[in-house]
Amino acid sequence: MNRKTKLTLGRQDDEIFIPSTNPSTQDDIRQLEERFHVQLYKELALENGLCPKRRQIYDDLFDELIRITKIHGFERGYLLERIKNEYQQWMNTYEELYSSSMAYSIRQYLYKMEEKKNLELTIDNLENDCKQLRDELEKESIKFQNLTEQLDENNQKQDKELRILRNNVQFLQSTNIKIKNDLENTLNQILSSTIFLGEPINYDEKKKTT
Repeated sequence: MNRKTKLTLGRQDDEIFIPSTNPSTQDDIRQLEERFHVQLYKELALENGLCPKRRQIYDDLFDELIRITKIHGFERGYLLERIKNEYQQWMNTYEELYSSSMAYSIRQYLYKMEEKKNLELTIDNLENDCKQLRDELEKESIKFQNLTEQLDENNQKQDKELRILRNNVQFLQSTNIKIKNDLENTLNQILSSTIFLGEPINYDEKKKTT
């Protein structure tokens, strides 16, 4: 028995299958429905999406319904056959659209995967650059901190030396004044002694004249 006769109502005569030419009854329709479901189960037809096996089984069922309808009334069977042809054209168009959409989706998927790979590579490069910049920033921060500490130490040292120098200047000035006063007093004592024959020298007047 070939595939086309699996859903055809009739009887088997030796090796020849003879389709039924009598008007179908309710039992015939129930038998046809049972055969239809059995074929879907045996062929492992998919319930959703495009499935060539499921479509072939539905086409066989449609052909048998057209044959049965032509037995009852040829005109109605002919109209039903036109509906089947239109339905097949729609299905062919849908299959072409589906195949085209699948091909486009696969191309887009491959393109996106390649783009994702490139983006991941770019991210890795940027992360490496950021790490290098962080390392350089850390090194420069350490250098800046060391330089700041050195400048602070130098400033403190200079301030200390400046204070020492200022104190030394003040000390030398005060010492100079003291020595000068002591020298003037000593000279005045010498000049005012009986050993000195001249007039005492008035240093204040001498300063004024000079």
